[in-house]
Amino acid sequence: MDNEMIINEALALTEKCDEDFLRNIFSLDNAKKAREYLTILKKIKKENDSTILNATIKKLSFIIKQIDAANYHTYQKESILNLVSLSVTDYIINLIKNKHLLDPLLIARYAYIELAKVLYYDISYIKQTDLISKSKICNASVNVKKEKIFSYVVCSQWLQLYTYILNEFGIEVIKRNFPGEDHVWGEIKLDDKHIIIVDATDYINSSIDLSNAKSMSPTVGFVVLPSEYSNIKLFDIFNNSRNNETAKTIRDYYELNRDIDKTLGYIVDKYPVEEIIAENELFHYGNEIISNSKDSEMFLRKAMSFFRKIKIPNNMDGYEIYAYYMTFIKKLPLNIRANINEETLYVDSFNYKIKKLHTKFLQAPHEYLEYLNGLIYSRYYKYLTEKETNNFLEQMKNGVLDGEQIRDLIAKNELVIAEINRNINSYYAINKLQFFEPMTSETLAIQLFEPMMGTKIYKNIDEYNEFKKTIVLK
Repeated sequence: MDNEMIINEALALTEKCDEDFLRNIFSLDNAKKAREYLTILKKIKKENDSTILNATIKKLSFIIKQIDAANYHTYQKESILNLVSLSVTDYIINLIKNKHLLDPLLIARYAYIELAKVLYYDISYIKQTDLISKSKICNASVNVKKEKIFSYVVCSQWLQLYTYILNEFGIEVIKRNFPGEDHVWGEIKLDDKHIIIVDATDYINSSIDLSNAKSMSPTVGFVVLPSEYSNIKLFDIFNNSRNNETAKTIRDYYELNRDIDKTLGYIVDKYPVEEIIAENELFHYGNEIISNSKDSEMFLRKAMSFFRKIKIPNNMDGYEIYAYYMTFIKKLPLNIRANINEETLYVDSFNYKIKKLHTKFLQAPHEYLEYLNGLIYSRYYKYLTEKETNNFLEQMKNGVLDGEQIRDLIAKNELVIAEINRNINSYYAINKLQFFEPMTSETLAIQLFEPMMGTKIYKNIDEYNEFKKTIVLK
């Protein structure tokens, strides 16, 4: 097979992948083929370099990263290695360029969805008990050029990354917040009459877009509004009954998101969660009450089965899945949802997560274990001076310090480093669903979810309590 034919086949594969991406299909087989072509083309490049060859190599590399990111939690060896050094802003900027987007509204929406897919919320903020500690987390900056894919952020850091990406396309994002409050969000002037509110990290109407983007559900923090709504905080609008009329008006504006998402190829008509709800009889009874005791018990058991079997969207963690499950719980009959309790368990990550990571990835490449540890420890450095940061990094790099030693060293230097650093990233989220017998309120089952263990079922309280002995709840 001559070189020209190989290049043409590789280009045909890139076109096929582009079409698949429009339909939200990220095939690992395509990634495997792209890697094979990439290896061949790099060999050809050594003997016969050309512009089209370089462009094809670059396109194949991008496609592999895009598929690997979408399938991150399948833990394919090639996927995890490919993400080690990937800058999250470079990744999103390349996505936009390869999609050839020019319209500011489409760019803003696409960047919003794709960025939320590959970031996690830093739940350390939630667990801080004093305002000074919370402010320190919010005021910590990120390196917008080097922050890695699947990093942990709060509102201020998410906004810095989003702003940097949009600035690359000449779009200005205005930082908004209320005096005396930590939370920040963004506002984009679309034209003289319209603005876009962007707020991916706040829980708005029992939902958060870091979760919604990963499940490709309707979002709550992105909305195009008339300019007179400038500087509104969506959380306040939907979480305060005094704003019910305004909330009702703004809900109508969310419909534009559906049209935008159709244009971008995210959906054809309905969002995936809407299709699941429409196709499953469990969710057809709205606010009804199943009065017959046998029927209600049977209904609850079917609901339990649904939550056991439903596929978890790629990259969703134990904190974000709360909003995903709640989408379905809210559609169940009143007395059925009353017998389901959902909560987030916050556990000590050093006693649990690190141990689990090394157990789970014992056979994984060393580079990946280093990458995971890098993500976990990186937030310590945001609160140190450059000199202190370099000192910590150097000792880690040389294997002088492990996780416990770093934590101890930080604790010993509390006069230099703020108190918060002893707690930063000490939290890991596990989702808990507890199902109760409708008539007796006895526990029928407890279901836990987190990415490293997947979905786990405990048949009774005693079984669950045995598991609790293995973790340190925070």
